[in-house]
This record gives sequence, structure tokens and C-alpha cells, in this order.
Amino acid sequence: MIIKKLYASVLKSPLKFLLIYSVLIRVFFVFTYQSVTIFPDSEDYITLAKYISNWSLQGYTGERTPGFPTLLALCGNSQKITVLCQLLFGLANMYFLFQLSFKQTQRKDIAFWVTFVFGSFINIVFFEFAILTETLTLSLLLLSFWFISKYNLLSQKASIKHLGVLSIIYSALYLTRPMFIYIPLGFFLYRLVLLWNIKSIYKTLIVIMFPALVFYGWNTLNKKNIGLFTSSYYLGFNLAQTATSFFHLAPDEDYIIRDIFVKHRNAVKENEPYHVYPMSVWKAHDELLEETQLTRVELSQELKRISINLFKKHPDLYVKQVLISWKDFWGSTEAILWNVSKFQNKLVRKALIGFWIYFQKYLLITINILFLVFGFKKLWSFIKHKHMDFNLFLVAIVLSGSLTQALVAYGSNSRFCIPFFPLIVYFVIYSIFTSKFIAKLYANSTSS
Repeated sequence: MIIKKLYASVLKSPLKFLLIYSVLIRVFFVFTYQSVTIFPDSEDYITLAKYISNWSLQGYTGERTPGFPTLLALCGNSQKITVLCQLLFGLANMYFLFQLSFKQTQRKDIAFWVTFVFGSFINIVFFEFAILTETLTLSLLLLSFWFISKYNLLSQKASIKHLGVLSIIYSALYLTRPMFIYIPLGFFLYRLVLLWNIKSIYKTLIVIMFPALVFYGWNTLNKKNIGLFTSSYYLGFNLAQTATSFFHLAPDEDYIIRDIFVKHRNAVKENEPYHVYPMSVWKAHDELLEETQLTRVELSQELKRISINLFKKHPDLYVKQVLISWKDFWGSTEAILWNVSKFQNKLVRKALIGFWIYFQKYLLITINILFLVFGFKKLWSFIKHKHMDFNLFLVAIVLSGSLTQALVAYGSNSRFCIPFFPLIVYFVIYSIFTSKFIAKLYANSTSS
């Protein structure tokens, strides 16, 4: 009875409760963790932020896109201020997720549980303490879906002004995570099929206009600086990671790169944890540069050429690897990134490690599996009834993202899932609440 009264009280002002809850979690971690988490990837963002602060990208060597480094630069290259901004983004994400969920369901209870479950995952908060792109990417992606929902941008009545704003959001999203260039294209195609008329074509073109211009501009800058029309020259290394398990099948004409790569791959396999295996090419990185006398850009191009040829010659092995990467996307290997030695209190450290390892990790995987179940059910319903709505668009974008990353990346695949996670939680909880069994229970509880 007390729990029912408390729950009813919370639902009177659910957003207020959720924001207070989120603030308390973050204040707790600020005082117990007291650390900005730096990872190997962080250095590239920090370097580019310094270029941006100097108002010149001349000579930049094309490792990263400038979305997240711009945030760093705006924060005066202060990592602590950047973390503070990301913590504020975390609070804003709670607001946007609640509003999106309520707009789509018109039910405070569903919106509350979606936001509460998402906001309780500690891995999401710890990404806010890291100098990595996950938090900004998540925020921009969630913002875009909230914006689509709020202004009904999948409808015929969507205004050119609002479609233009969405185009700008998508441009920022590409500059933060270049793989996400597929999302404005996905929106364009989905809206085109949904509305199919000349007027909608012209209006929807606005959404891909700015991302296309930004894509062309950034790639052109890299062409000028490093001789490659690319978002990042790391693509060759990413493809080599995908080819790791069958790189030994490279032809003898590439024996120098092949043999050095395979030597380090085998050493990693024998002596390192499994999650290090996809990073074999980076273990071989220094020796490859020394022995080949290539620049990093040239080496990346060689790795790209060799890897693509391997994919063509051994499509069965490539497909097998893509399936492994796709499976890992839904897992938890690198779904949390933290430096546990930085906790000020040993009891807090042990409690949080146990909470993640024995509970939240499995809850995350369960939610992801449920998303696949409900998502494929949604796709099957579309095939049968040809009904297109906001939730189908969401499912299509998330599933497309899981496949896109698997095609070109192996290693840290579960990190690619992080920006999609609030959308995944929303769709899973929405599907549970609107299932016939739960709907019947809900009807009985309200009538009694």
C-alpha cells in the first residue's frame, strides 16, 4: 500500500523526480570517483581540439572528425569543464528521453520507467567522465529523435524550418561519429517511402543537404592535408581489425605487412585477454611503420587495400566476422569504461564493480535481446500490414547501425551500441507495456 502511494506520488511529477534522481547519482560519482577518464582514443581528440582552439586545421593529419574536439575547445581545452558539460548533457538526456517517451505513448508511467531504467545504468554516467565521443553522440542522436517526435517530422505537415534544424543536428552527429552519416540518408529514404509525393521529396532533401555539405567539406580538407578524400584515415586500420582472423591469407606480395601483423596477432592470442585480439593491428603498428618505412596514412591505405582484397577473396570468412561483430554490438565487453583505481572509497569501488558485473551487465544484455525480439516482430508486422510509424523508423535506424558498424569494425563493438541505448530502452519498455498480457494487467489494476 505504501509503495502504491509512493508510486502515485512520483507519477504526479515524474520528470521532477527523475531529474533530482539523476542529479544525486552524478553528485555521488563526482565525490567518489573524482577523475577524468583518459583512454588511448582520447589523445586524438585532445590534439584536434588544440588545432581548433588555434583557429587553423592546416597540416592536421586526419585522425578524427571535429565534433567532440570542438566541445573540448569550447571548454577551453579543460578536461574537467568538458566532463562537467557532459554531466549536464546527461541531465538533458533524461529530460529529452522522458518527453519523447511521453509524446509517443501519452502515458506518464511508461515515460517514467523508460527514463528511470535508462538513467540507472552506471555505464552511461561513467562515459560522461570520459574524454570520448559516446556522451555527445548519444545526446545528439537522442535530440534528433526527440525533435522528430516533437515536431512530427515524419508527417506531411512538417515545416521546412524544422527539417532544416534536424539537418543541422545530423551534421553535428556526423562530425562527432562519422559512421552516423547513414542516419540522415535513412531518414530521407524512410520519409520518402512513407509520404511518396513530389512535395515531400523536395522538403526531405533539406535533411540531407547540410550533412552532405559538411561531409564534402571535411573530406575535402583531409584531401588537402593528407591526400585522401576521407572522414578519417583510420578506416584502413578498422578494416584490418575486421580481417584480423584471416589476415594470414594475404598474398605473398604483401608478406612484410602480413607476417608482422600475424606475428603480433598470434602473440596477442596466446598471451592477452580475448578483448585485446581485435587490437592486434595496433600491437603491430610501430613495427609495421619501421619495417615498411611508410607513413601512417600510407600504411592505412595499404591495410585497406589488403583487407578489401581479403574480403573479396574470402567472403565466407568476412561474413562470419561481420556476424561476430554484430553479436558483440549487443554485448557488454566494453559497454562500461572506467578506471576503478580512481575510486576514493574501497567499499564504494567493490559495490559498484559488483553491481555492474553481477546485475547491470546482464540487464543490459537482456534489454538488448528483448530489443531484437520486439524489433524483428515490428519488422514482421510491417511486412504483413505495411504500416510505417515512428517506432518502425527507430527500429530501422538502430538495426542499420548495428549492421553498419559490423561491416567495417571489429573490437569495442559494444561501445557502438551506447548512443543507441536510450532508444533501445524506450522501445523495449514501450513494447512490454503495450503487450496484450501487460495491458490486461494494467487495465485490471486501474479498475480495482
